[in-house]
Amino acid sequence: MSLIRQYIKEVLDPSVIPVDKSSQIFCDMDGVLVHFESAIVDLVNQILDTGEIPGVPSSKGHRKRLNWVRRELGPDWRASSRPDLDLKPVRNMMFSAIGANPGPVFASMPPWPDALAELWPYITSTGHIVNILSAPIRARDSATMTAGEGKTIWVERWLNPQPSEIIITPAVQKVEYATSGEIPNILIDDKKSTVDAWNAGGGIGILHYPGGSSATIAKLKEIGL
Repeated sequence: MSLIRQYIKEVLDPSVIPVDKSSQIFCDMDGVLVHFESAIVDLVNQILDTGEIPGVPSSKGHRKRLNWVRRELGPDWRASSRPDLDLKPVRNMMFSAIGANPGPVFASMPPWPDALAELWPYITSTGHIVNILSAPIRARDSATMTAGEGKTIWVERWLNPQPSEIIITPAVQKVEYATSGEIPNILIDDKKSTVDAWNAGGGIGILHYPGGSSATIAKLKEIGL
């Protein structure tokens, strides 16, 4: 391998960055610890069945978004998997419904069983500081609970031991935690663009696939964790 190719490999491969004993671990929630997909598929279908957002007064805007879904996809259409949530009218209705009162939605989401049984016990046994680093969804002014408050309730309910800190910040700002001084920190996240930004910011980003805790643990072992 030429020196130039070796240099490119070292720049692009986060595994060549040594894990410092002071490196902190930052773990995402949705798609890593939390089964976001199943919870939101259920929410979308409940709205389609009843015409209402659970626990939230109906509004003209909600009815407009609901009718858009029914008009584009048919009155009998129901969501079944993550790709369905990415359909434009569904996505529009979904985020509006969550934003109406995001706290209870996030607080009640189910965990990924493998994350509780494998991933969380592993990273909290490494001796490194472990933090939650998760993105919010903006709440309406009328909401009774924010996404951050709901996620905090979820963490307190499901995670043992508890993380050192729960940080709720937009995905584009997660990179601010990629390093502590010159020490690289580790991110476990299911969003590739966030992981790429983390690596570019000097940290060690691990791309997690929902339900794939064993594979993520293997990657962490490869980098010396």
